[in-house]
Amino acid sequence: MANSEASQKLRNVLRVLHLDDEIFELERFANALGNNAIDAEFEVESIDNLEKFRSRIARIPEPHVIILDIHIDQAVRGGVSLVQQTRAALPNTVILMCSAMDDVSTIAECLNLGADDFLSKRTDQRELSLRVQNSYKLAKLKRGIGIANVEASVSGRKSPKFAGATLERTSRRIPQIISSAISAVHVHGESGTGKEMVADLFSHYLGSSMPFVKVNCGAIAPTLLESELFGHVRGAFTGALTDKKGLIEAASGGWIFLDEVASLSSSAQVALLRVLENQELLRVGATAPKPIQVRVLSATHEPLPLLVKQGKFRKDLWQRLCEAEIDLPPLRDRTDEIESMVRHFCAVMPGGPYDISEPALEVLSSLPWKSGNIRELRNCLRAMTELHVNKLLTPLAIPERIWKQMEEANEESEQVEGDLALTTPSSVVRPIERMARTIGRPDEIIIRFENTEAISFDVLSDRLLLELTKKLTERRGKLSLRQLAKAIGISRSTLSGRLKALVHKELIPLNDLVNLVGLSQK
Repeated sequence: MANSEASQKLRNVLRVLHLDDEIFELERFANALGNNAIDAEFEVESIDNLEKFRSRIARIPEPHVIILDIHIDQAVRGGVSLVQQTRAALPNTVILMCSAMDDVSTIAECLNLGADDFLSKRTDQRELSLRVQNSYKLAKLKRGIGIANVEASVSGRKSPKFAGATLERTSRRIPQIISSAISAVHVHGESGTGKEMVADLFSHYLGSSMPFVKVNCGAIAPTLLESELFGHVRGAFTGALTDKKGLIEAASGGWIFLDEVASLSSSAQVALLRVLENQELLRVGATAPKPIQVRVLSATHEPLPLLVKQGKFRKDLWQRLCEAEIDLPPLRDRTDEIESMVRHFCAVMPGGPYDISEPALEVLSSLPWKSGNIRELRNCLRAMTELHVNKLLTPLAIPERIWKQMEEANEESEQVEGDLALTTPSSVVRPIERMARTIGRPDEIIIRFENTEAISFDVLSDRLLLELTKKLTERRGKLSLRQLAKAIGISRSTLSGRLKALVHKELIPLNDLVNLVGLSQK
């Protein structure tokens, strides 16, 4: 147990090399890091001249963090000249520049030369350790984990399962986003288009080295949302007996996924804007903000530009959240991806793997998919498994609600295009008479029975339906279930059930029925 605790302690030590020609600053930093450590212990090595520094960076072990005084040796740009040399010698070390003067142009130059972040000497001593630790985490996230390293870090873990060119392209983008300076990404798309999968891909590529916190803003009561996201201090409201760290603070040094971000209240939007703009967080009831380092992945099924126009969402927050965007089109605009998605779901569904017939695939590819998108497609396939035939999913297993969607879409299309629908015989004509009239004289139908075969009304009805189907397809060519039902004069759902019964009673093989009855959307 003792050895385990010791090894864990060693893993949480950050080696810090601090270069400054002012002894007071070296002591102040060493005391601050030593006395105010939070999640890691600091092993600080202080150096007060350039020769010792150059000698030290050539030795092992390498420091995790180097803090360089910009004005070393009282030179205006003494520390700036060391950035490139230090980066070349220690490519994996995080370099933090330090100065009492926040000269924007000099800081920008240092960052361009290879430095990772800037620390002000005016930072409160109690916050220095947090700033160094968070700067280290964020720098490793932005620079230390490049695309190749991201792929290497996740090679031993199970990848999220998905299908479709859209998510494949998104998956290739995510390592690039992680290794860039982008701090906010917004995913927009209708409900069921795969926003949760994008979050899973981010979590996959980040691995266990960086925090990744998921929050569904719409699932938290509005009265509790701000406290849950930003935390609170003791006495902030009734029941706040102790200080509480919020979810955003828990994600410091990594990413937070804010799903349904459009449901944030006005005050929560203001607080989130402060986090994005200043990288500081104000707990509910607190008087002073806390510095944090967090990157935000957000999503909503509602179009944020429309909510901005309606005054329901802050324009400045919308602009800040959309630093980078990931667009997930609806499934009806990605019909070329449906086949790969269907085969993917068939392979991973419980009780599978299942196969799917080409006619069934044709039907699913032609559906409008207006409401649930990928989620609706997956649920449809799961429902179809109830009536599978030896693990084969056929059009006869497609749920009634899906056929209704197809019929509604066809009716809308026919109305717009002015197409004439197939006429249905009068409802006062008896069903058997209607079936006969569709092909002409009733005596054209000949039903043969074996001598040993029992004849009943059900048997006669099944045989008549089968012969009618054959005659209609001979005269009119392949008909869809919808067209066949209208021609016969019964509902499509009744016809579907009757045809399923024919297959189960082994009156006709499934493949023969599929070849006989066309199953296109028309």
